[in-house]
Amino acid sequence: MRTLRELSLVEKIVLTGFIVMVGLGLLAAEAYTYVVLQGADGKPGISIQDVVVHYYGNRSSSKLQTILPAMMIMAHVPKGEQPKMTAVVNHWVAHGESKGYYEKNVQPLINASCLKCHSIGMPNIGTFDLLKQQAKVDTGMPYSAMLMNGMIHLSTLGVIFALAGWIFSRTQARQGIKIFFIAVPFIAFLLDFAGWFLTKSNPHFVWLVLIGGVFSCPVVLLGMAISLYQLWLLPRSVHANPEPSPR
Repeated sequence: MRTLRELSLVEKIVLTGFIVMVGLGLLAAEAYTYVVLQGADGKPGISIQDVVVHYYGNRSSSKLQTILPAMMIMAHVPKGEQPKMTAVVNHWVAHGESKGYYEKNVQPLINASCLKCHSIGMPNIGTFDLLKQQAKVDTGMPYSAMLMNGMIHLSTLGVIFALAGWIFSRTQARQGIKIFFIAVPFIAFLLDFAGWFLTKSNPHFVWLVLIGGVFSCPVVLLGMAISLYQLWLLPRSVHANPEPSPR
């Protein structure tokens, strides 16, 4: 098999176009992942907790519970009454947002405090259906979205990894290095994909997503950079170690 250095000019141009365009595409994908994930935990930058929130969600509170303190201040709820309202809302959310509990305990508080503003020129939050929407706990990416993303990623990355691996197989790297750069991205992304579903069930599996992210696209990008170097810049005096011929 000819090495990258031995290919014709036309073959080198084709492979270079693939490496450059796909490499930029993978870099854009990495940047997109950063933009989507960063700040999910309410703090600047990206962290492990951002990944957990993306797949598992933030199940400690709902949107309603998050904005309730500010709502009570704007509604001029007396400080002595605020703990009672908070406890009632927390109990309602924690026990499934039942309509019976809402009508008996939540609605009277809403009518007495919040509807002073929200019934005049502002959205009426006194209805059960609207308030229930705000009380939903964030459970992360839905399974339907994970399956759709999985279908797209497994199909496209499978082809990209295969082509990038075939190109890297023509480098003058040793056999062990070739195996690493060709096999590891496939294994890593399968771990990543499995990690999505496992992390949604249990946030402790987030390490699978992290390992998969580090050893999939970044390894492919590094392998393509090495391939590009050997296509055009490898000195002619460098020769591959001949592999033993079968006897």
